[in-house]
Amino acid sequence: MSRPLVLLGLLAFTLLGLAPIALMALRVDAGDLHGMFSERSSELLWRTALLGVGAALTALLVGIPYGFLVSRTDVPAANVWRVAGVLPILLPPLVVAMSWAGMTDLRGGLATTLVLGLCTFPLVALYAARAFERIDGRQEEAALLVGGLRTALKAELPLVMPSALFAATFAFVLAINDFAVPDYVSSVGPKWSVYADEVFASWRSSKDTGAAVASALPLVLLTALALWPALELRRRSLMTSFSGDFRAPATLRLGVWRWPALIFVLAVLCASAFAPLGRLVWEAGGGPRGFSSSVLQASFERAIELGRANLASSLTFAVGAALIAVPIGLVLGHALERAGTLGRRLAPLVLVPLAVPAILFGIGGIALWNRPITGAIYDSGWMAVLLFAGRFLPFVVLAIAAATAMLDPRVEESARLAGAGPARRLARIVAPALSPAVIGSGLVVFVLSMRELDAAILVPAANSTVLFRLYNAVHFGRDGYVAALALLVVFFVIAPGLLWTLFCRRRLEVLP
Repeated sequence: MSRPLVLLGLLAFTLLGLAPIALMALRVDAGDLHGMFSERSSELLWRTALLGVGAALTALLVGIPYGFLVSRTDVPAANVWRVAGVLPILLPPLVVAMSWAGMTDLRGGLATTLVLGLCTFPLVALYAARAFERIDGRQEEAALLVGGLRTALKAELPLVMPSALFAATFAFVLAINDFAVPDYVSSVGPKWSVYADEVFASWRSSKDTGAAVASALPLVLLTALALWPALELRRRSLMTSFSGDFRAPATLRLGVWRWPALIFVLAVLCASAFAPLGRLVWEAGGGPRGFSSSVLQASFERAIELGRANLASSLTFAVGAALIAVPIGLVLGHALERAGTLGRRLAPLVLVPLAVPAILFGIGGIALWNRPITGAIYDSGWMAVLLFAGRFLPFVVLAIAAATAMLDPRVEESARLAGAGPARRLARIVAPALSPAVIGSGLVVFVLSMRELDAAILVPAANSTVLFRLYNAVHFGRDGYVAALALLVVFFVIAPGLLWTLFCRRRLEVLP
């Protein structure tokens, strides 16, 4: 890899992902730290940790069996349910919380935990499915002969758990750093504050960056404690690779358990995606006043009229963030994997933008760009694009690094001996070979940017996004227009992946 190209990628990553965090840290002084260990902070931290553990356990308990059933068994239409299983993580958690608040009386910590667990279980399901598919068929056949399916699963589960736990750590991190869902659930029920609320309130009350950062330090530490073992779990999950004589495992026959397994799969999808979306359609069509197609049409017309500019802004920001993050991630992800031991030592640095709460990252973006020399960027849509690109760049780097690990380095060496330079090898050899990961990681950035609210809520340029408009609208009343606007957000979030699934044959690689 070209050293200047890698240095340019590192410079871009530092500017977009690390500089906002560094500037925040520099603004903290001793006086800002006095409230870190107060009784209120301890209570909020404990509650936030319970939220993360509950959401991660929910994701594990649902995701592992779901991933196994849709990837390895003869559950009817397993391929359909495997694709549909991605839908819950594409839905903005705020939208799911809105729907469940209308359908049930669940409120407070239980509602928040279940919503975030159901929204993140696809992470565990995807990793578990991939891990189950990497088990050699001969090993599984031996276990089946010895003791049947139960013995085979008992032998395979330890091989799958590193991948599943790696995904669960991200479910934990996403849950403890989420602001929108606890905030909304508290607005329609009893107050149930978490640490992200404290960071938001600290900034809103004083606009003091140092105090806001200091208030978030325990949450940063909690996030780092979750992400650090995740790197080891990722390394262990990648150690299971296909050898030259690897034999893919055969589809497992469930017999009389085939239909109960299907009921479980459909129940999970109903709870996490189908029921929330159905509730929104019902509300957009009139809700308790009586469903009507004319009311549904009117709700969508009003949503499009009032939210057209916001949808355009969100789409522009999300596409821009993906176009910036993918080239940087391609360079750094490839270099990280090819660097060997040095790359593994630098891997924790990649996770830093994810190790701080999203709201705190937004505050860091304000501290970085809100100055006279960069005022034009701060006041324009570029601020939102750079904010999203820096926040979600780690997913691209890790996904490209994981894909590079599966690419034979001899292919690149042959191109080098043929006279191809580093940039040409990257563009002509590496990028095409890794195209499923390149396109897949770009879609991940697009989706996460479209559904991002926490990092953008304090940044004026990002207040034009459709999710910010939805966040404001849902707090001022629930009517057909709000439900229709939520459905429009869902449509534009899932559209790129849906189009790829319908018209392209290759499976995207989206997992880091």
